[in-house]
Amino acid sequence: MNCLTFKIELDDTDPKVTRSFKVAENTTMYEFHHIVQIVMGWTNSHIYQFNVGEEVIADSRLVDDELGPITEVKGLLLTDVFTKVGTAIVYKYDFGDGWEHKIELMDISTHQEADVLPKIIGGEYACPPEDCGGKYGYRELKEVLMDAKHPEYKSTKVWVGPKVDPLVCDFNRIQKDLAKLKRLIDYYEKGFYE
Repeated sequence: MNCLTFKIELDDTDPKVTRSFKVAENTTMYEFHHIVQIVMGWTNSHIYQFNVGEEVIADSRLVDDELGPITEVKGLLLTDVFTKVGTAIVYKYDFGDGWEHKIELMDISTHQEADVLPKIIGGEYACPPEDCGGKYGYRELKEVLMDAKHPEYKSTKVWVGPKVDPLVCDFNRIQKDLAKLKRLIDYYEKGFYE
């Protein structure tokens, strides 16, 4: 089996929030969505879609007719979309905050059996917290967090939590969460049937 290596960049962040990770070639686009959520540090709390040129790939349970025609995310393999190294697509998340990610296939290699997939292999900086107001809100949030004397520092720290540091990508947490991928997807799916 082959292994696909991806790089993801969160647009409009400075410094640029990035991740590199490996997944098995038999991963579905639906599973890939959940992997992107984990490696970026999102909480899977908002609508998402993949844009492949003019094609929109999304979960039909989450979208309405305003989006226009979509390709169902559950019916596709990664290899249906990422056909060769260098293929790049856009992943949109949280249409209110308007986060856009560029995802590029960097490498296709033989999977080493000892290598547990999916696997985080690199990245820089923390992902913005959910509902922080998009790129402008995140810029302001970072300014507050970097200045302990700022009048909003304490309340902001309470809101984002004591462990949030915009300069740190927590690889250990990401890999632990990737190890729970199936359980996280099962939990997510239960939300549609309760």
